[in-house]
Amino acid sequence: MFFRSLAYVACLSGSLLFGVGCDSSKPTPPSPTPKPGATDHSKADHEAHEGAHSHDESDHGHDPVRDNMLIADAGPYHVLLRAHLAAEGNELHVLFETPDVKNPKPMPIPVASFGAEATAGEGESQTLKFEPAPAEDRPKDEKAGTFSQFIAKAPWMKPDDNLLVVATFTVDGKELKARWKEFVPRKYTHDAK
Repeated sequence: MFFRSLAYVACLSGSLLFGVGCDSSKPTPPSPTPKPGATDHSKADHEAHEGAHSHDESDHGHDPVRDNMLIADAGPYHVLLRAHLAAEGNELHVLFETPDVKNPKPMPIPVASFGAEATAGEGESQTLKFEPAPAEDRPKDEKAGTFSQFIAKAPWMKPDDNLLVVATFTVDGKELKARWKEFVPRKYTHDAK
C-alpha cells in the first residue's frame, strides 16, 4: 500500500521512482485502521443519542411495563413501581428483581428503607419514604435484613396525577437511582385494565 501511494505521488510530480509506471486511475487511499474497542460512532454521537431517547426498552432490551408496573433500571436491578389506591390511603409499592427479562426473580437488597421524590407536572415535589412490605407480602426465602418489596405512604397522590418518581438507595457503598416518568397511578395499579 505504501509503495502504491508513493508511486502515485511520483507520477503526479512527473518523475518515476522505483521504476513504477504511471497509471491514469487514482489509487484507493488506505482505510484508517480502527483502534481496539473503537466503534463507528463518536462519543458526541453517542451522547446525543442518549439524550434524545428516554430510558426505555430500546435502550435496555425490556418492555418498560409488566403486570401494570412501570420498570426502571438501577445498577444490577430492575425496579418496578405500582400504585395502591384505597380509601384508607394511597401508597406506592416498589419491587426489586433480577434483570432477567424471561424469568425475573425477586432480588432482595440489604436496605431497611430509602427515600424518593415524586413530582406531578410542574407541582411541588413530595418526599416519600419506602419501608419494607409486611413479611407475609414478601418471598419467604429472603435473608434477614434484606428486602425485595417496599411501600411508601402517598396520601397526596391522585389517581390521574402524571408523576416523575426518583428513588435513591445505596447498596454495597454505591448510590443507585431508579427513575420512573409518566407514572399515572390509575394506570399502574393492581386493578388497572
